[in-house]
Amino acid sequence: MFVAFFHSFIYLPIYNALAFLVSWMPAGDVGLAIVLLTVLVKVALFPLGVKASHTQIVLRSLEPQLRVLREAHKNAPQELAMKTLALYREHKVNPFASFFIILLQLPIIFGLYWVIWADSKTGVFDTALLYPFVVEPQVSSFVFLNIVPLNEPSVVLAVLVAGTQYWLSRLMMPAAPEKTGKAFQDDLMASMHIQMRYVFPILLGGIAYIASAAIALYFLTSNIFGILQEVVAKRRHAETHGHSTH
Repeated sequence: MFVAFFHSFIYLPIYNALAFLVSWMPAGDVGLAIVLLTVLVKVALFPLGVKASHTQIVLRSLEPQLRVLREAHKNAPQELAMKTLALYREHKVNPFASFFIILLQLPIIFGLYWVIWADSKTGVFDTALLYPFVVEPQVSSFVFLNIVPLNEPSVVLAVLVAGTQYWLSRLMMPAAPEKTGKAFQDDLMASMHIQMRYVFPILLGGIAYIASAAIALYFLTSNIFGILQEVVAKRRHAETHGHSTH
């Protein structure tokens, strides 16, 4: 049932939107259509994305206080839960709402990914998947800007994906906690921080290279948009925090 819903209400609309955009691109440049479609999807999800980013910023700022609470009530889990919820209410943040917002975006993001992946593999549009009012592009070029073949690996795009993902990780994550050797949880968080900031960008760059230049272009556009989203969220948080202190 979920597969049918995903195909009918997420995959097909995105697939047809890509075909429509290609017909309007200069020389039917599929790469430009991928960039524009990714931006359009991200813009549609932008309010949700900014709200999720804002929530994460607030949660990160509360981490020192949460750590104090965990230490003070480590033997009283019910008291810890009550104090934690009170802290969240005081700062008007709901961590579960952030999770729901991210979860809501995932099907659309996955749909966009699968459309681009399938299209880059075949190199043609399947007319059986097009809506009656969407005409198959007369011309479609799978060479981005007449330079980069979209169905082949691209070292340049893969490196750009890794670089922008590293930049995005720096914006999304606080400074790395030091390994103390005294608390397993602190050391685990420090290790995870290192992996997210350094290992994941390299991994994503590798995936972008192996998958194809089309997927790399999608990752690159998503990362750049994500960076802008984080900047906007941090600016709004700073403005709100500034007003609240007066």
